[in-house]
Amino acid sequence: MTVSTRPGPAELLLGSDPQRRLHTLLTLVGWLTCFVMACAQHAAAMLGLADEAHTSRLAVFSLVGATLFYLLMRSGLAPRLASDAALSWLQASWALVSISWAYAVSGPARGAAVVLLVLMPLFGIFTLTPRQTRLMALTSFLAITLVVVWKTQSEPLRYDPRVELMHLIFAAIVMSVSTVLATLIGRLKRQSQRERAELASALERIQALATKDELTGLTNRRAAGEQLRRAARDPGAPLCVAMIDLDRFKQVNDSRGHAVGDEVLRHFARVARETVRAEDMLARWGGEEFLLLMPATTPEQALAVLARLRARLHAAPLAAVGPGYVVTFSAGIAACGDAADADLDAAIARADAAMYRAKHEGRDRALLEPAPA
Repeated sequence: MTVSTRPGPAELLLGSDPQRRLHTLLTLVGWLTCFVMACAQHAAAMLGLADEAHTSRLAVFSLVGATLFYLLMRSGLAPRLASDAALSWLQASWALVSISWAYAVSGPARGAAVVLLVLMPLFGIFTLTPRQTRLMALTSFLAITLVVVWKTQSEPLRYDPRVELMHLIFAAIVMSVSTVLATLIGRLKRQSQRERAELASALERIQALATKDELTGLTNRRAAGEQLRRAARDPGAPLCVAMIDLDRFKQVNDSRGHAVGDEVLRHFARVARETVRAEDMLARWGGEEFLLLMPATTPEQALAVLARLRARLHAAPLAAVGPGYVVTFSAGIAACGDAADADLDAAIARADAAMYRAKHEGRDRALLEPAPA
């Protein structure tokens, strides 16, 4: 059965980026509002209530602006040109010019333009702070007030000051209610975003606690076991495992205290992380024991990795233990030609045996345990 990969109508109109879909939807709603407004004004002009030339120019201004904002948002170009707050102010300024213009040319039907003021706080409902939303509402009210004063002074017979005063009162009511609602919704949105961010941060910390060793920051034994099982599901991929045990660690713990012993473990982990390859997995296996999983690695390459680690440790003495103290380790390496569960477990056991043999032969060395015949 063939699965269709064609985008649906919603994806075509709003795009596939979930972060921008809401903003694109609001811009598209603005375009539809302009279209309906242009149709209503055309009807008013046909009925002789408004000047057709003025309403035609206003319709062109409104629809061209709305189309431009929609295309910028839909293409993803708008967020790269300006911040969300700046875009909200740009759209609000363009909408305010359109509404003020509509009030000035709509004649007896101009009262309907007051209702459109409810849209002004909505432009910044998700992007502006409550103070910015109130400032946008106040700016909108002052703009429509200036238009009212201008028209009552220039055309007092057509724009009766008493009627205009009632329009301003209704505009103040509409703007106040819409601003309060926009502020509340914006606060709820920002609170939801903060809670989601806190939840994501908490989940990240929980994930780190579940997979990382708290002292060294390395992968812990449980998470290492899961990675080993994943490696075992990739048959035929050659790899090597190394068991590493820090030399004379118990003596350091007993003579200098656990705090110094912890610093030895952290020091080894820090140097080892900087030495092993990105694709290798280094885990704290328990106490002063570490496991190193090296995929796509020959035994000779594994010996070279551990030799490099030994040289780095010799070049970085740890003064917290004593002058010139160098952290050394004994390691055993085993190859695993077929990364199956049984073979991988056997390789770890062989590496462990080689590690103990390295200790018995004098420490500060890595030995290779050959695969069984």
